[in-house]
Amino acid sequence: MRYWTATRLAKLARQASKAAGKKGTDLPGQVARRVDKNILRKLASQVDEIVFISGTNGKTTTSNLIGHTLKANDIEIIHNNEGANMAAGITSAFILQNKKNTKIAVIEIDEGSIPRVLNEVTPTMMVVTNFFRDQMDRFGEIDIMVNNIAKAINNKGIKLLLNADDPFVSRLKIASDTVVYYGMKAHAHEFEQSTMNESRYCPNCGRLLHYDYIQYNQIGHYHCECGFKREDTQYEVSSFTLTPFINLNIGSKTFNMKIAGDFNAYNAIAAYSVLRELGINDDGIRKGFETYTSDNGRMQYFKQDSKEAMINLAKNPAGMNASLSVGEQLSGSKVYLISLNDNAADGRDTSWIYDADFEKLTRQQIETIIVTGTRAEELQLRLKLAGVTVPVILERDIYKATAKSMEYKESFTVAIPNYSSLAPMLEQLNHSFEEVKAK
Repeated sequence: MRYWTATRLAKLARQASKAAGKKGTDLPGQVARRVDKNILRKLASQVDEIVFISGTNGKTTTSNLIGHTLKANDIEIIHNNEGANMAAGITSAFILQNKKNTKIAVIEIDEGSIPRVLNEVTPTMMVVTNFFRDQMDRFGEIDIMVNNIAKAINNKGIKLLLNADDPFVSRLKIASDTVVYYGMKAHAHEFEQSTMNESRYCPNCGRLLHYDYIQYNQIGHYHCECGFKREDTQYEVSSFTLTPFINLNIGSKTFNMKIAGDFNAYNAIAAYSVLRELGINDDGIRKGFETYTSDNGRMQYFKQDSKEAMINLAKNPAGMNASLSVGEQLSGSKVYLISLNDNAADGRDTSWIYDADFEKLTRQQIETIIVTGTRAEELQLRLKLAGVTVPVILERDIYKATAKSMEYKESFTVAIPNYSSLAPMLEQLNHSFEEVKAK
């Protein structure tokens, strides 16, 4: 009876939230969990395969590539594709999407929520993308976070799919007897190097890791005198090109994708690894990979008449550097729209912007930069310290700032929001481009 009441009230909460003009992604789960504290455990027991996707950057894109491809192959799934990746949002997905014949759940999970959620759900498989400094006030240093995750997943029989190129991620191998590695060959692509580097010290002995090849930051091919090293990969990107979308080569197979950004090649090989482990062949993967387009603010592209824009979430130094690098690859004049909020979901500590390479902007053809959000003034200061000399406009209201970027008709808008800035910025971009289309 408690189970029935919890799911019924959750669905009513979803309807009420949608009627109020909200997404209703977390509320149903919050309601259900108050009625039945074991609701998620009960729902999870009804499916055969539960795949967790976690890491600092790229988990949403990886999750959506997996989910889209499974659906393209007519496989019913439970999927929190709306991005609600903590306990309440995950519970909502199970309640709202559970059908009699659904046997697979694809769950993006916030790395800080892993210990809590694992008290209720044990995935059969877990893929980890990367670890970078992110929301220091929530997660602490990377070493602390990785240790907490390893402790939570240890000896639970979870098949781990790990990014062999990230020494932080590969540390998790100690937590499972079944580990599959994915990665990228040396010289598969020449990533731009940044001045931001995470720790390159061996997690076993503390010595400096020796790198045979660096992709970017701490990602690459490494080894240590003590024996810790990049493991051999089962799934590997041999090469890829950008046109501007990714043409991905895995072995003898090429996937002509509809997503941009060189960093997304790692998300693609992570998704590919999961799909192959789930039994999907290359032809089935191609059905999904070559039809997937972003509509959630992750490298999402807009074009109408002469006006073009791209929006990409950046919530830590690595994400910001990736977004700024995309701008460098665009020819012609650009207008940057950068937002920084310090709401609870973002983490109150915004000092990470001083670790990002805003100096990249001094080398680009930029008409103006618009800064917005609750910490717009701090962005303005950071740009000044970076030596940026183009005009900087401060508009704290994200909607107004985004609309203003559309006034520069001949400049490509590069929109970079952090977490809680994403929804209003994306909403206004969609509205602005619909207006242009209607004229």
